[in-house]
Amino acid sequence: MAITQRQQSAGDSTGVVRSAIEVTKAGARSGWFATAFSALAVGLSCVSVYVSTLQAPHLEVHVPPTIHYARDGGGEVEVFAIPVTISNGGARSATVVSMELEVENRETKATKRYYSAFVGEHPRDPAASSRQFAPQSIPGRAVFTETVRFYPAGDSLPRLIGDKGDYAFRVKLNVAAPAQPSLLDWLQGRVQPPPIAFQMTLPWISDQQLGMRRGVIVMHAKDWLPTTASSGR
Repeated sequence: MAITQRQQSAGDSTGVVRSAIEVTKAGARSGWFATAFSALAVGLSCVSVYVSTLQAPHLEVHVPPTIHYARDGGGEVEVFAIPVTISNGGARSATVVSMELEVENRETKATKRYYSAFVGEHPRDPAASSRQFAPQSIPGRAVFTETVRFYPAGDSLPRLIGDKGDYAFRVKLNVAAPAQPSLLDWLQGRVQPPPIAFQMTLPWISDQQLGMRRGVIVMHAKDWLPTTASSGR
């Protein structure tokens, strides 16, 4: 009888121990899941903060398939009016201080540099006021669009454009940057945006129209054709 009671007591103790072990295991599993979920939530919060507020500015330049070529100063000063779109894919703002343009005559291989002097279309009236190009602050996730008029960076003569043909363009942005970058900028490797290169064709040229009438000539991408609309019957 005593032996039977001791065996029953031992069995009850074993059951209690097993139950305690199972509870401990279940608690450990639930604790691990809670810890993992908390870590995931913290990680997602960090990514969200980085993307929304800390990500460095990332500028991209886009130009349309057509630009304008004109002349000022009685036909001596060459002008390129280029619609420029700058998108900022980062979270922080960036300031474009100036733009530089380099043009190459594909036939003669001669090159010439131009700078962002004014914004807006080339005015036909020489007395019309012009808006000088000013530094442009582009907020995060924002887009800047404007027609920029580029003038020669040095001597106006000799002119680069002498005849119809193909010309290669290279637009570079100069972005304001602190002399001593912050730790965040250093970690992200903040650099100047790469220049954009494209090629345009000058279909014809008329010194009389460009000089005396202050006209413009449309230069277009080599594979670009204007869209025409036709009405069906």
